[in-house]
Amino acid sequence: MRNTENEISSRLSVLAGLEVSDVSHAADMLTLHFGPLKQYTTRRGTILEGGQWALHVQCEWRIERDGTAFSTRADFGGSDEATNCATERIRDLLVTPGPVAVEKVLPGASGDVCILMSGQIRLVITSDRIEGDEDWRFFSPGSDEKPLVVEGGAVDPWSLY
Repeated sequence: MRNTENEISSRLSVLAGLEVSDVSHAADMLTLHFGPLKQYTTRRGTILEGGQWALHVQCEWRIERDGTAFSTRADFGGSDEATNCATERIRDLLVTPGPVAVEKVLPGASGDVCILMSGQIRLVITSDRIEGDEDWRFFSPGSDEKPLVVEGGAVDPWSLY
């Protein structure tokens, strides 16, 4: 059996040195893209643009700048307008001003992870630890490679190679 921390560390290690290339959301899910933007075709035939890697977060998260909370999951819990404004604020922090790059990924227990970025910015993801609920997933858009899925605080065995 694989260790959750080791699997997260291994799979997310590809982010080191990559810049955040886009920020978006789907309902209350935070979506971050890393690496150069590219066009890709979904399984349904839709052409989209995204980074080399994508992270979809559906559990607790917070973005900190200089040790202070900048944005949290709660910012996505209101109206569509409020969620759109929060997404723009995050994009203005991570994408618009220039390169904000991943420096290090620190996996924690039970599917938690902290992504340290340049400019004293960090993304802290805390699993909800609810069995059967997806916490977050990491994947390469347009690729047939299985995504890394953390569900209920552990790596979903389906996502292992």
